[in-house]
Amino acid sequence: MKRPIDLIMFDLDGTLADTGPDLADSVNYTRSRFELTPLPQQLIYTHIGRGVEYLLRHAVAEKAPRHFPEIMRVFLEYYQQHLLDKTVLYPHVTEVLDYFGDKRNAVVTNKLHHLAVTVLRGLGIENRFDAVLGGDSGAKKKPDPALLRLVLRRFQIIPANALMVGDGDTDIEAGRCAGVITCGVTYGLADRGDLVAARPDFMIADLAQLTRDFC
Repeated sequence: MKRPIDLIMFDLDGTLADTGPDLADSVNYTRSRFELTPLPQQLIYTHIGRGVEYLLRHAVAEKAPRHFPEIMRVFLEYYQQHLLDKTVLYPHVTEVLDYFGDKRNAVVTNKLHHLAVTVLRGLGIENRFDAVLGGDSGAKKKPDPALLRLVLRRFQIIPANALMVGDGDTDIEAGRCAGVITCGVTYGLADRGDLVAARPDFMIADLAQLTRDFC
């Protein structure tokens, strides 16, 4: 039997869109500007999901302690110009959004808000969401539940009737702390072992499975 819900909150990077290649290219461009050798994509992916500051402090760790403001400037200038070069929606995203079109849908990401909106707009799905919250939309990022609670309050939805969907342990921890149903997607950028260890209520390998489990 399908479980009824009123609100779905989606992570962005690694959940709705495969942003990994553009993020990795931007990290390696930044590394080259500081005379550092490139990192493998998969290594960079392990640092995605906790916000840009976390990403750069770990992926440009050799220079971050002394040059972080400049590292951030170089990265953001490049990424803002190239964030849609290779980024694509994962399979079945539009169909899932169609299916849940009569529900409240929100994006809750640790990505900077203006970058998240630019990606969603460029992929043609910005207008499918009732709210888009980024890592700078509140005082704290995921795994803190503050952004999720903000969405719940905005739409007056009780946590038991809301779902958080994401590829990372930060999504699952934030969802659990907010009291909502949690769903981990295994196709994303985050480490699958970390996702499993976070123990989401559901795990799916294809976003379309949401249409079979919820209504």
